[in-house]
Amino acid sequence: MLTIRQKIYYSICRMGITILLNVVFVATFWMYTNQVNLDPVLNGIGNAIGKIVIGFSSVVVGIVSDSLSSKSKLGRRKFFIWTGAPALAFSFVMLFTPQFIIPLGSQTMKFVWLLIWNSLFHLFYGYLVIPYLSWMPEITSEDERVQLSGLMNTVNIIGGAIGAGFVLVMSGFIRDDPQGIYGEAGKYLLIFALLFAVLELLFFLPALLKIKEKEIETKKKKAWSEIKVALRNRNYMIWVGGFTILNVGLTIVAALILDFLEKVLGIVNAMEKFLFGAIMLFVYILSFLFWGRFSKKFGKKWSLIIAFTWLLIWLPITPLVGKIPLIPLIVQGYGFGIGAVFGVSAVYLFSYAILADFADKDERETSENRSGLYTGFKSLPFNIAQAIGFVAAGFVRGWTKVVGSETINIGLVWMGPICAIFILLSLPIIWKGDFDPFMKDEKVKTTSIFKQIFSKKN
Repeated sequence: MLTIRQKIYYSICRMGITILLNVVFVATFWMYTNQVNLDPVLNGIGNAIGKIVIGFSSVVVGIVSDSLSSKSKLGRRKFFIWTGAPALAFSFVMLFTPQFIIPLGSQTMKFVWLLIWNSLFHLFYGYLVIPYLSWMPEITSEDERVQLSGLMNTVNIIGGAIGAGFVLVMSGFIRDDPQGIYGEAGKYLLIFALLFAVLELLFFLPALLKIKEKEIETKKKKAWSEIKVALRNRNYMIWVGGFTILNVGLTIVAALILDFLEKVLGIVNAMEKFLFGAIMLFVYILSFLFWGRFSKKFGKKWSLIIAFTWLLIWLPITPLVGKIPLIPLIVQGYGFGIGAVFGVSAVYLFSYAILADFADKDERETSENRSGLYTGFKSLPFNIAQAIGFVAAGFVRGWTKVVGSETINIGLVWMGPICAIFILLSLPIIWKGDFDPFMKDEKVKTTSIFKQIFSKKN
């Protein structure tokens, strides 16, 4: 259905929004706590409300975009992209400009600023991304969907690397500036925020101009009736339930990762952070290749089971990082990071394919297009989970103990075991699902992954 060039056009849309989301997801909590000096608990609440906003808006946008006519001039899914991309870009810039507007000593003004612009960013993110992702099953066939998902994941890796790399390097420069974001570093932060905002807009243009929307017969749909369809889809709800719980733990880690690097691993300056980020990116790419080949043989579900099990074993070692004798702290830090990235990479690799398979299977069985429903509905529990994660991160960040003249961040040390609790709760849920609806070998789907791996035939 799409040419190679069109697949590239569709995939690169992810570049700009991935950069923006990575910067917001990782940098916002760190910046408002350590630079804006907003109370960590208020910071967590402000970030949490943004996640709740995107959760509810995504459900509404998904159902509405399913109901719109594809014959309008601005299109069915394209309408949301044309209007949402500039709104997302503007809110992103405003989120990183409190240093020019908010008084230094006002906790209330800082909280209100974060609340408004973080909420608007997440509102427009859902408004933009849900129709964009819902567009995928409508313009692709089953055979080309895996290839397109691979391209999107490749773009995500690049965008994530740019976003995460920028955060790591910029946070180092900000710390090196005696005035932080209220000095010269704050002006550079604004320049890069404007640059990323412009790039986000430009990356959408090729797809908007060169890919036509498929004409789909639409009819008005009742929101509750559509939601009940999603609720009755057993495997979809298992996936949503398991990943909702998992998202709480992963959000805590994402919100605190910069503080963990600085205060536990001692990775502080820009060059150290850049090198750490580059190596983690390399591991991330290699992990994608491993999980991609592993899933071809054993399927997406069993790949996730192995990844979850690995994370359950690996993440709880954070209390030991830096305390193992004879091994330098930096080596322990890199070792922990490599192991964590290996497991987490699988969590993100299969999301697009699993979601598209659910929507495709439903359409084949009911002749109803519900891509927007399936894409949007999962955002509600996912983002509520992230909201809980940000609130929890605020308390974890504030969990300190004074020993003599030194303040120890107990919460950062125990971050791994806290996250592992949520992995432990999500693992048995994921185990019950079927995330490979088009896999022909039922024996692979129903036989335990551990039996398959350790059997003589393998």
